[in-house]
Amino acid sequence: MLSEKTIKELISTPAFLSHCNKLAYELGISRLDASQELLLELLDHRLRKWSDKDVTMAIAKDLPSLRWKIKYAAKDYYRRVNKDANRELEKAQMVAHMTRAQPSNPDEVLEALERLPELFKNANTRNWCESILRVGQKETMVRFHQTPRQFNSKLAKVCKYCHQHRQPKQPNSHTKERELLKQWDGLMVDPHTSDDDVQTFINGHQDYISQVVDNPLIKFQGKVLKDFVNSGKDKYTFNELMHTKYIKLEQELDRRKI
Repeated sequence: MLSEKTIKELISTPAFLSHCNKLAYELGISRLDASQELLLELLDHRLRKWSDKDVTMAIAKDLPSLRWKIKYAAKDYYRRVNKDANRELEKAQMVAHMTRAQPSNPDEVLEALERLPELFKNANTRNWCESILRVGQKETMVRFHQTPRQFNSKLAKVCKYCHQHRQPKQPNSHTKERELLKQWDGLMVDPHTSDDDVQTFINGHQDYISQVVDNPLIKFQGKVLKDFVNSGKDKYTFNELMHTKYIKLEQELDRRKI
């Protein structure tokens, strides 16, 4: 079990901050939520066999093994969230087709029937859904003594259940990404850009920029995010990475227009 002091040190490391910001951006959640989830993932799995002393020493020496565990803990959590979201999306898709009187593909019906126990734990709801799949809406209303209003109400509740967990919000579109990179390029070539202007831009787009910073070419990632002007060679490396992304994205979007 890690001490409170060690946990505070762990969540303040550049590697943790970088992957926390990346998770927040990829999943569309707050950095606070991403930090809590990443920490739990580490404590429950990747760092489960590490002692407080092991973690403290790894932080002090900036050991690659700790950075590796943080990186793959973030990947583990991201994969699990995506898997759960996709499963819930399948539920929603199945329910969306339940009102068809006679589904055209018998194999699809059989597959849906086999999955009902997994999808719905409530026996009454499960039987109701099975009835829709087997005999359609009208016969189900007769069997369950439902008026059209009662049927629609039940269907709305089932759909609401299926949609409680949506797919994670996806990153910004290429158009928005291009605009962001274009703004950065503009800042870098404008002779009137101040240090405060640059830091304000980084703070305002930290979710995206943290992904660019997560690069082995940048030695002190946290410094670039929090104190760009004093980040030494890393700030020039970062600027080159941003410019390269901008050029490649412009070329990609131009190819799509052809």
